[in-house]
Amino acid sequence: MSPTRADRPPTPRAVRRRRRGLLAAAAAVALLSCACGGGNSDDGGSAEVEDSPVDAANCPAKALDDATGVTEITVWHPYNSLTQSTLEKAAADYNASQDKVKVSVESQGSYPELLKKYEDSLGDPANLPDVIFSEDTTTQFMVDSGSVIAAADCIAADPDAKDFYDDLLPPVENAYSVQGKLWAAAYGVSMPIMYVNNDHLAAAGLSTEDYPGTLAEVRTAAEKIKAANIAGLEAPVVMQLYGWFPENWLTGAKQFIVNNDNGRTEVATESEFDNDTTAEIINWMNDMEADGLLKAYPYSTDISQFLAIGNGSASILIDGSRAITAVDAVVGGGASVDDVAGGAAGTIDPNAIKGLDVNVAPVPGVDEPGQGGVWGSAAFLVAGDDDAKVAAGWDFLQYFNSTPVQTQWLLQGSYLPVTQSVQDAPEVQAYFTDTQPGRWLATANSQLLSVDPDFPGPAIGPYNEFRAGLHSMLDDVVLGSADPATAITDFNDAFQADLTSYADEVGG
Repeated sequence: MSPTRADRPPTPRAVRRRRRGLLAAAAAVALLSCACGGGNSDDGGSAEVEDSPVDAANCPAKALDDATGVTEITVWHPYNSLTQSTLEKAAADYNASQDKVKVSVESQGSYPELLKKYEDSLGDPANLPDVIFSEDTTTQFMVDSGSVIAAADCIAADPDAKDFYDDLLPPVENAYSVQGKLWAAAYGVSMPIMYVNNDHLAAAGLSTEDYPGTLAEVRTAAEKIKAANIAGLEAPVVMQLYGWFPENWLTGAKQFIVNNDNGRTEVATESEFDNDTTAEIINWMNDMEADGLLKAYPYSTDISQFLAIGNGSASILIDGSRAITAVDAVVGGGASVDDVAGGAAGTIDPNAIKGLDVNVAPVPGVDEPGQGGVWGSAAFLVAGDDDAKVAAGWDFLQYFNSTPVQTQWLLQGSYLPVTQSVQDAPEVQAYFTDTQPGRWLATANSQLLSVDPDFPGPAIGPYNEFRAGLHSMLDDVVLGSADPATAITDFNDAFQADLTSYADEVGG
């Protein structure tokens, strides 16, 4: 069955002709309100649709050839610390390598702050950047906004770029594809992982080599750690109530979150969040906290969960791999906590943290360790009336995708290699083998390589609303007194309303 005209994402060529009208509509979509709460849907079916067509005419990739003077472009991003400096260095090196383009890199704060500014700017395209590094959750919105050009169209227009994308790891390619068409042009892949304090595990009689691999095994280990009465321990496990974690557990268990093959074949219209696996995950978190085995923090940008490992008040931390180089810089004595925390270190003994015997293990799963999806961030090429700017943005992203820059994206930025060539690079292999942060990142990398490319995470239009509501629900259940089953149902009902409103807006 072929998609109808309304089902197909708008093309950037059409956007350039009708830009203000489409972007005003996209802005209306972005402002959809959310009560985010729950309700079960039995419609889990997916429709077979044709892949979205690739059209080189949508992307003026070679427009720089005819441009005169210096073309100036702006790149927006949400990064901080070592990741931010890696991107800034890549832009500075690119600017120094040629004289046709000047890239300005601008931080927009957190992921939500970045998305809000982008949404607000859709009504006045002159305020949009030329490239945006955005969270993986924004992929469907970017497509439906009509404000970005698909990478697949630019690859068709620029055969010189084809080698990189042909070498892209299949799980990464599928994670940033909608209706069979690749949209993101560059990638920052990270994985949820588990940090462990080996001294605490040893004190509890647990192995410091064979770590817990499932949620049930984490609970068993936590019970033993708690029983060991370790001085200063507040709770064996610590984590933020970040929606990313249950989303990853659901994906690893091959549980759809929305219909239409997790929103990959058509715009998602039905929630499938209310299911037995979701209940198992939420009950695990709630019961762990109720039994004093988990110290849970509301989702935020602070680093309280890392400080809990650093000051010995927790033994196991579930968090992301992008913090690895920063954690190693502190534990290894190469940087202060304030250096990597941006002044948010709080009360922690810097000498004590340097002596920690910390290790990294695959994130525990529902059924087995290390299972999940591809997560992180990605760069989208923003459509515009100035073809030279579009071409300059594409050219910068191809420089960013070069092996030397991608290697630094790993070594300093902690983002995982997304092509087989960078995976196999001697410098990368040596880093994975010979250094502590490299060995930690190799653990996260093994998770990436084990991701099922045929089961990517969800593509959700109102993902921002979904995750905000999920955070509220987790707070109500784990930190409050809400009944898990009722909270899941209420969340699902509100999420379903958001999906319906979004699909009505974009013609899904």
